[in-house]
Amino acid sequence: MGNSFGCSASGERLVSAARDGDLVEAKMLLDCNPCLAKYSTFGGLNSPLHFAAAKGHNEIVGLLLENGADVNSRNYCGQVG
Repeated sequence: MGNSFGCSASGERLVSAARDGDLVEAKMLLDCNPCLAKYSTFGGLNSPLHFAAAKGHNEIVGLLLENGADVNSRNYCGQVG
């Protein structure tokens, strides 16, 4: 069964939710497509996990990890998710 969101658009929405601490939006997006937890931005190679961790949004960090985010992923600066 497909979802109604395009991966790229939904991935960017998840990045925004992770960065802004919007737990409701993050849950909704991951409920529709858990694979979005593995999304990374094209230019910076940052994942939603990088943004949530950098901003201290621990609930979102946990949600992302529960949905398969890679805790060992590195961004363009070599920082671990």
